[in-house]
Amino acid sequence: MRFLVILLFFVGNASLLSQETTEKEQDAILKQIEHLRTAHLNSDVDLASELYHPQLILTSQSGKKYKKDVALVNIKNTFESYESSDIEFVHISDDVVLTNYINERKYKDYDKGRFRLTVVWTKHEDAWKIISMQSSKIKERKKN
Repeated sequence: MRFLVILLFFVGNASLLSQETTEKEQDAILKQIEHLRTAHLNSDVDLASELYHPQLILTSQSGKKYKKDVALVNIKNTFESYESSDIEFVHISDDVVLTNYINERKYKDYDKGRFRLTVVWTKHEDAWKIISMQSSKIKERKKN
């Protein structure tokens, strides 16, 4: 709980942070985002398990909260497409980085959707892992 309070303080005061994510950190996290894409497209539970921190908290666009075990079950859902773009980084500390990006994905038998993801990455066992992720559906503007 204290971790989340501290994180919210830093996110709310991001302009106070003097350091930016290094190119090395960004490259490592971008690689993990690509691994997450691969895990979703291939229903690769083992790969997803490597990416998720043991204490993962995932909040879906419907507001449901999931722990790692349930999040891994959801990896088995078939994706036909899964692309991420517009990735922004916020350096919180040497072992915590926040990313915010657009994710466009299509589940089998459903329409394609666009989502805004906020992901907290932490260094765990010398690798960047997702400890918290929140997804919000981007509403498409209706054409007149």
